[in-house]
Amino acid sequence: MPLLLPKGANEKLKTHRTFSRELSRKRISLGDTGRADFFSHMLKKATMSEAEMMSQTATLVIAGSETTATSLAGTTFFLLKNLDCMARLQSEVRGAFTSVDEITGDSTAGLPYLHGVIEESLRLFPPVPFSLPRHSPGAMVDGHYIPKGTVVSVSSLSMPSDERYWYDSDAFRPERWIGEGFNDQKKASQPFSAGARACLGINLAYLEMRLTLAKMVWLYDWELAVPREEWVRDCKMRILWKKADLWVKYHPRVTA
Repeated sequence: MPLLLPKGANEKLKTHRTFSRELSRKRISLGDTGRADFFSHMLKKATMSEAEMMSQTATLVIAGSETTATSLAGTTFFLLKNLDCMARLQSEVRGAFTSVDEITGDSTAGLPYLHGVIEESLRLFPPVPFSLPRHSPGAMVDGHYIPKGTVVSVSSLSMPSDERYWYDSDAFRPERWIGEGFNDQKKASQPFSAGARACLGINLAYLEMRLTLAKMVWLYDWELAVPREEWVRDCKMRILWKKADLWVKYHPRVTA
């Protein structure tokens, strides 16, 4: 691993662990806050030691922040490179609400084009670029027997862009997620993985993305400040994505 990780990664990991420990201690000291969160369940069941809860914090901080930020960055780029899609999203969001205060998790759940924009961005730029490992139980896969205990994985980047499963696979087309769309094989996009070991924060991630995008689209007109023909290609895989620069101007929306 030391040969694969970029320079300075070890020191950054130590900083992250220190930060996570501080967050854990602060949350544990609060006890029952009356609000349900990941820690409230751990504290209530009392089956984990303080060290184990601190270990979980290090994962929750990354999984609950970096991946969502990556997805929103990708969505921003795709919308600014496909201005017809941006215009359609603006029309949906601004037509659905009369004030930013009306934009909530529940009220945005029924916006089909917003949903399509998020899913299409996840398809073209999955926030977790590496293949998540699984242990084979001993099973046949595509005509081949995979012995029990064999570590297997599926690339998060291959199936979501495979033209066998997607019409116009390289294009950003949010409408493919509305109704039947283009009759794509939508199960070929699994940005949160699948099964019992899938991401437990999936609902939180969708909520964060819906709220952030809807509010930013309602409040601002977006402009790509520095012209960029390609952005995804310039992002580097460092276990997660090291994102390339993306400079955007947000102009306060002028309303009557």
